[in-house]
Amino acid sequence: MKKTRSSVFHLLVGLFVIASYHAVEAQEPIKIGHTASLTGMAAMHARNMVNGIQLAIDEWNEKGGILGRKLELLVRDDQAKPELGVSHVRDLFLREKVDFLLGPGNSALAMAQTLVAKQYKKIFMNTNSNSPKLRIDLFHPYYFTMTFSGEEEGYTWAEMLGPNYTKIGFIGQDYEAPHAYLTNLNKRLSEKYPNAKVIVEAWPKLGETDYTPYITRIMAAKPEVVYSVLYGGDLIAFIKQATPYGFFDRIQLGTLSYYEDLKVLGDTMPEGVLVQMRAPFFAIKDPRMPKLVKKWQEKYGDYPGDNGIQAYESMQVLAYGIEKAGSTDSDAVRKALEELTYDSLRGPVRFRKVDHAGTIHSFIGRTVKSPDYPFKVITDVWQVPIERVWPSPDDVLKRRKAAAR
Repeated sequence: MKKTRSSVFHLLVGLFVIASYHAVEAQEPIKIGHTASLTGMAAMHARNMVNGIQLAIDEWNEKGGILGRKLELLVRDDQAKPELGVSHVRDLFLREKVDFLLGPGNSALAMAQTLVAKQYKKIFMNTNSNSPKLRIDLFHPYYFTMTFSGEEEGYTWAEMLGPNYTKIGFIGQDYEAPHAYLTNLNKRLSEKYPNAKVIVEAWPKLGETDYTPYITRIMAAKPEVVYSVLYGGDLIAFIKQATPYGFFDRIQLGTLSYYEDLKVLGDTMPEGVLVQMRAPFFAIKDPRMPKLVKKWQEKYGDYPGDNGIQAYESMQVLAYGIEKAGSTDSDAVRKALEELTYDSLRGPVRFRKVDHAGTIHSFIGRTVKSPDYPFKVITDVWQVPIERVWPSPDDVLKRRKAAAR
């Protein structure tokens, strides 16, 4: 009898311990890790990304969180240094025990961090970095992306410029992603528009302060249009320095740009510039956008930037994946994301199986003065579905196999 009572007692203690463990686990937050370049030339874009992730997390927490657990964002400043970003990510995984990683703001950082996520079998949700290598050479089952790659953006500009111009110039910062843009622009031009040629290239370093030699060399070559892959402060400096030379009176500029660039440039942004934007709040017609803009302004005192909206939606789709999986287990969430359709502000998003690329749209229009905002906006917007310009699954697999050799 004593033995029976002792066994029952130990069983009850065991059940209590298990129940207590699960209760504590249920109360622990789901941790989201993110490194941001909060120091340096990309700081305003990085802050916008952090704001977008945090706003999405706040919305889920206001609803009670996911799986009975609140979400918590842990941010580290990578200072745009890949080695520092990797150190932070390892610390987030090993010491902070983060469950998921949202990708950083540039490709060099992302290519380093995705390998760490692969090592620890953690979901890496890419928010903004666009090197094609992330989806081909470095692809792993835990990688997902909510942005165009440089390949698709290069192809998009070929479709825009190829039928209309024969003499094209190019200027881009001298690192991996802009080189990929030019490679893919040239590839699509040679395939579909052989009369269109890139006749001059300029490769300033990141953070260049004097664009005079690049401006004069491009103008001397007399291209009809210049395609720019300058980012943040570099694009702003180029436009401000090129204006006194009459650059925009003689040459059409086409460029990737963001809300923050338009805001800083204000009236100094020339009218008629061809601008590609990834998530311009003023051009997205989804009826939910005004509500998001209002929330953003109330919380941050500013409009949402492209990077911020991309980060916001990346966090949202990840959260829906966790909810659908009913778990924070990486493999369970991976499978849920592969099956999920997310109703984004830019249209329905599904991840294709071969590279986990989301069906995201991009936007191209011409800059005009707006009566509604103290900066130029884009009008006559052409929305570019990624399905029109992404590589076929067979091409992805072929290239991935070649990269592995």
